[in-house]
Amino acid sequence: MKFTNILMAIFASSIILGCTQTTKALGIKKNAPNEFNILTKAPLVVPPEYNLRPPQIGTSSSENNYSQESAREALLGNIDEVEPTRGEVVLMSKAGVGSANPEIRLEIDGSNSVERKSKGFSDQVLFWKDGSSISSNSAPIDSDVEAKRLEAIIAATGGKDVKITKRPGAAKLPGL
Repeated sequence: MKFTNILMAIFASSIILGCTQTTKALGIKKNAPNEFNILTKAPLVVPPEYNLRPPQIGTSSSENNYSQESAREALLGNIDEVEPTRGEVVLMSKAGVGSANPEIRLEIDGSNSVERKSKGFSDQVLFWKDGSSISSNSAPIDSDVEAKRLEAIIAATGGKDVKITKRPGAAKLPGL
């Protein structure tokens, strides 16, 4: 009994799903648009005289306007322009619709283009001296004293490089 009911249900569902109208109604079959009926841009046509006008800067092409209008119409349908009600006018005036800055996008883009990186830990470690401050214990170098110091170094080393060598057998004591 159970087996026959299951078999009958499978048979009935295959008959129902086999019908074209049923599959369309249930959304099982996709309805793809005809590629020849879709117009996204007007076909490119060169006039016989080859006198094409160059595009004007700042104006959008008529094809672009057509696609925007067709998309708006497809989404919203035909919308008649209606005068705003008194309440809408009051709301817009309180919101300051007429006093909006038309150049606000340029101002925002200009202010957002400057980025400042915060000083990280590695910057503080590597560049701990910025050179703008002079330590309190530093004094200007006296040229006479510096010349005497350099002469004493030359007299002690003979003007040659100093080589420091380890004495064999000597133990190094801490602090020496």
